Amino acid sequence: MLQNIRENSTGPIAKLILVMIIAVMALFGLEGLNAPGAGNYVAKVTKPGKLLGYGEDSIEVSAADYSRRVDQVRQQQRQQQGEAFDAAAFEKPENKRRILEQLIDEAVLQLGAQQAGIRISDAMIRDEILKIDAFTVDGKFDQSRYQLAIQQLGYTPVQFEERIRQDLMTRFIADEYVSSGIASDSDAIAMRKLSEQKRDLGYVEVPLPALDPKATDAELTAWYNGHKSDYRTEETVTVEYVELEQSAVQTDITVDESVLRSRYEDQKAQYGTPEQRVASHILVEVPAGASAAAEAAAKAKAQGFAKQAQAKPGSFAELAKASDDLASKDAGGDLGPVEKGIFGDAFDKAFFALKPGQVSEPVRLEDGWHVLYYRELIAGTAKPFEQVRGEIEASYLSSEIERQFNDLAGKMINAVGENASSLEPAAKAAGIPLLRTAAFTRRGGEGIAALDPVRKAAFSDDVLVERRVSELIELEPNHVVLLRVIDHKPEAVLPFAQVKDVVRLAFIQDRAAKQAEKEAKALLERLNQGETLEQVAASLARPIIPALGVGRQAPVPQLQPVVQEAFRLARPKNGKPGGSGIAKLPDGAYLLMQLKSVNEPDLSGISALERTEMTRYLGQVRGAQQVAEYIQALRRSFKVVVAEDRL
Repeated sequence: MLQNIRENSTGPIAKLILVMIIAVMALFGLEGLNAPGAGNYVAKVTKPGKLLGYGEDSIEVSAADYSRRVDQVRQQQRQQQGEAFDAAAFEKPENKRRILEQLIDEAVLQLGAQQAGIRISDAMIRDEILKIDAFTVDGKFDQSRYQLAIQQLGYTPVQFEERIRQDLMTRFIADEYVSSGIASDSDAIAMRKLSEQKRDLGYVEVPLPALDPKATDAELTAWYNGHKSDYRTEETVTVEYVELEQSAVQTDITVDESVLRSRYEDQKAQYGTPEQRVASHILVEVPAGASAAAEAAAKAKAQGFAKQAQAKPGSFAELAKASDDLASKDAGGDLGPVEKGIFGDAFDKAFFALKPGQVSEPVRLEDGWHVLYYRELIAGTAKPFEQVRGEIEASYLSSEIERQFNDLAGKMINAVGENASSLEPAAKAAGIPLLRTAAFTRRGGEGIAALDPVRKAAFSDDVLVERRVSELIELEPNHVVLLRVIDHKPEAVLPFAQVKDVVRLAFIQDRAAKQAEKEAKALLERLNQGETLEQVAASLARPIIPALGVGRQAPVPQLQPVVQEAFRLARPKNGKPGGSGIAKLPDGAYLLMQLKSVNEPDLSGISALERTEMTRYLGQVRGAQQVAEYIQALRRSFKVVVAEDRL
């Protein structure tokens, strides 16, 4: 059969097919042959190829990546702001778009790093993983905790390591720019003067005019038609649900002593210090796409290192100074204690076959050839059973409760699998009641509907449109929910007659606000034409209120626009007042303000250390600005596509 294929592949039809394949590759790149018909991305960043699309590279921001980042930012802001967190404001489209733009910028930086030829070695990834506190127990890296943590994040080890590689690539460029930002001592002093500058102002309040309740039906109807989005009922759902918590699990569990002793033997390493294999290595790097000659030369060089080290293992640290691994070469190639799974199968096969003091033959890993040295075996210790019995029993009881909980959850899932349109069998299988919520919106609700995962599931297509029972929703460990929509009311515009009074109030308030703005601008024009603030204040029968020592930071966030306007005003000259302006207050009234004087800070007493810190900080600020400019430059040369319908 293979011979027939070879013979037929030289015919005219085969040649035509070959020409078509080459054309597709030239126009769309190799990935065009493998790309699915429709992507599942919310954004895609593409670096154009040099010739007819060949060499084109792209990164997709998947819907899962976007959803994960939104959830992370939401959780961070809720923790930071506490009760002040505004869930409705967070869910606004413009806020979600800012999060997407950050993900796009990260993808742009990653492609830029690849374009610049930046490579991240496996050793650098390992070092970064070992720094993450979430993977440590008692200050040491714990493999089981690492595996569990990344599974909860939805990653396989390979995917997580790739995520770390991407982060390190983008961070490398950002750090290079930030660390290379340059600022002089005089620049830093000038910045400090600007940031600590104070301004003295005089201002006159321009109050809101009295509300005029007169409004014709035609005016109100026109206002209503132009602001219908303000008079809508939010989409709501009502769900029934079953909620399984740990309290539903039987807790009077009999503990068998033999079971505890068996668990102790199986987990003895947890009750002491495990043995540790300390490693060093020498890396001979092989660039991506290297020629066969370069590959052979790198291997030969690594073999030379291996031969020298095998003859004299004590010289390994000195030999490692020539390693291509920048992170370990100055430390004699030290990798510290090594566990299986960190560096991959090829590393494990070679290293864990060594005995203490032995040096391996060169091992080919992703970034090049490695020579491995098993420096030392640190023996482990174990506590006696009697000393840790209580701990083992507590762990056993916890696992038994979790097992029973999982059994009940499994029965619920099986019941739903047999009937995906009803929750009654699931409630009966677990022996728990079927409950119901009040109507709630996408933005919030009461009771269990106040939780984001519940609302997200309730408004998903499977549950809302197809009216299927949701997947199992984990609210926290040993606390899950299944739900089903039983009532849905879509978003709708409220009829004019129902909201006429609300429309009337909004209309007359808007009319008053526009009149206040008009009057404030007219008063500002009088100042610009030569009248003094005193004359304008007298015509309003209102006092001039002094505001002395105004800094750049407002006492409350609502007054920040007033402060910003104050620092936009021109400085006083030749004994005359400075610039004038108007600023809107939170209640809709206006301030007519005029700058009286500018007070510069006295920086003569600043120490040399403060000057150094100021210069360093300003350099970092400028470096960060350069990062932003670099990203914008890349975005102009790359193609960015956003799938608006998937947001």
